[in-house]
Amino acid sequence: MTKAKEKKFFNESGKISKEQIILLCITGVILIAVIILIIIMMPKPPPPEKKEPEPVYEIKLKDVIRFKLQEAKDRGDVLKTTESKKGLAYVRYDATTTEKFIEVTIAVDNIGKDNVPFGSWDIKEIYDKEGKKFYSSNFLNYWSSFVDNCGDLLKPGFTPTLCSKIYDVAKSSTGLKLEVYFKENKTPVYIDLGL
Repeated sequence: MTKAKEKKFFNESGKISKEQIILLCITGVILIAVIILIIIMMPKPPPPEKKEPEPVYEIKLKDVIRFKLQEAKDRGDVLKTTESKKGLAYVRYDATTTEKFIEVTIAVDNIGKDNVPFGSWDIKEIYDKEGKKFYSSNFLNYWSSFVDNCGDLLKPGFTPTLCSKIYDVAKSSTGLKLEVYFKENKTPVYIDLGL
């Protein structure tokens, strides 16, 4: 800079004047305010969407056994005596509920190399999205659409075995999942029912 230009910024003693300091402070405050305003006005990225987990309709456990949902259906609030697969020898009256009956049928097959022994697998309880637990009963299973082969011996490579049970479930329950059991698996495993 030349000496003539230096004089514009400094007074005779070589210092910046008070007016210039005030002007610099005001400029700084305005600059900071503009930066803050730009930051505030910038569009914010949308919050990440909570993805619902994909439904699971088939599960393989320990490379030995596969559970696959065949059907889950709402059977209503009455199971008629005439619909029972066991006939009048076992069922003498209709089964009724104030809620709803859900019938679940699972195909289970041995994908391993050795037999899966009798009683080492089964389908267990139904849970809703709030964690309420619903049980099957042997009596309700008289109305099951299929012969109850739950827990039977599974031979490797054979046609899948059908396991079917009926559960008494609250009408308000949604997001139903079925717990499946395999003796060699130590943690609970669930199949979505789509209801």
